[in-house]
Amino acid sequence: MLSLALGAGLVPALAPAALAASATTTSAPATSTPAAPSAEALGRRVAAVATAQIGMPYAWGGGDRLGASLGFCDEENGWLNGVCMGEKTVGFDCSGLSLYCWYRASHGAVELGHYTVAQFNRSAPVDRAALAPGDLLFFSRPDAPLHHVGVYAGDGAMIHAERTGTLVARVENVLDVPRWAGEFAGARRPAPPAD
Repeated sequence: MLSLALGAGLVPALAPAALAASATTTSAPATSTPAAPSAEALGRRVAAVATAQIGMPYAWGGGDRLGASLGFCDEENGWLNGVCMGEKTVGFDCSGLSLYCWYRASHGAVELGHYTVAQFNRSAPVDRAALAPGDLLFFSRPDAPLHHVGVYAGDGAMIHAERTGTLVARVENVLDVPRWAGEFAGARRPAPPAD
């Protein structure tokens, strides 16, 4: 039944494409559509997905490839004023946000782990001068190596889920803000696996 329902939903979507294809003249040269979008287009889509999450609550452990999810608390994280907010909040933590944005924008081709260090290790380094929308910005402190990740939105801005009690937000000129500049550990760019 599900396949019939899904198939029925595709017919209207395919009809305009079929009409457009039949309207093409045979004298036009045939061009092939690339199977994967350019890295630039993919990065812009990642940034757009991140932008759409602005205002979602922070939830420690929250977020997966399907979107915001219920978080949890451990000994140190997910608490606010002595109350475990993680178990009561549907939202994203920093790595949950970045994994969701990349998974959604790549249509499932890029699946990052839900752990900042894993995301760092699964991505290629990017020079600060070459930052592009969708790149991941990583932050570190001596007491918390690679403790935070955000999605670069372009124009110096980052979209991130910072901590319990906050909402997903955009930080303008992030690498000029003393707190973030002092903790900046580098930028990385995920990519779909090579065929």
